[in-house]
Amino acid sequence: MKKIILSIIALAAISITSCSSDDQTADSQALAKEQQISSATKKSALVLCSSTSTSVTVNRWQAPSSVDANWTPVAATIGGVNVQWEGIYGGSIRPAGNTDQWYVGTIDLDQTCADYDLWSGTIAVKNDTGNVGTAPASDPYNVLGYDGSISGSNYGLGYYSYNITTHVMTPAKAIVIWKTSGTNSQSITDPTTATEAYLVKVTGIAPGASSSTISYNWTQVK
Repeated sequence: MKKIILSIIALAAISITSCSSDDQTADSQALAKEQQISSATKKSALVLCSSTSTSVTVNRWQAPSSVDANWTPVAATIGGVNVQWEGIYGGSIRPAGNTDQWYVGTIDLDQTCADYDLWSGTIAVKNDTGNVGTAPASDPYNVLGYDGSISGSNYGLGYYSYNITTHVMTPAKAIVIWKTSGTNSQSITDPTTATEAYLVKVTGIAPGASSSTISYNWTQVK
């Protein structure tokens, strides 16, 4: 009888130990999964808010500098979007050479890498009615450069001002480039539907006699 009782106690102990071991394994797996999710979230946040500083130099192939077509466009990459710097002193930017549809607009210069969904509704969209000018004559859509009209040319919505006397170009807005569905570069799109987006801030435009250097930083915000 004693042997039977001892056997039952031993089996119960094994069962309790086994259950405890299973619980510990489940807890460890759950903790590991939480750590993986946390790590992925942190990595994603770092990617979204990581700022990259760079610059491009755009050359003028003939005078005068005040003609958009006299500046040779320069291709650049901002995250996952291809763009080109073009126009007077190379200060204008447009998406170019992409398979997907990308669009541009402006936001306050002090906008930071906060939750894109919270401020995307306040982006001024270049292709919106009233925001597209008549310059550059080659294609005034989906491009951001000078803001407004100057020397008889209407550039529509832009991001910088220009002092024609001192030749100083001053960024007044930040640039937003977003990917969403659209028919072509003239489509009016809603930045709140973006699947990917970048915040671009031009920090300086240094015009030279026959070239110009544009310095800027960009951050993925969506």
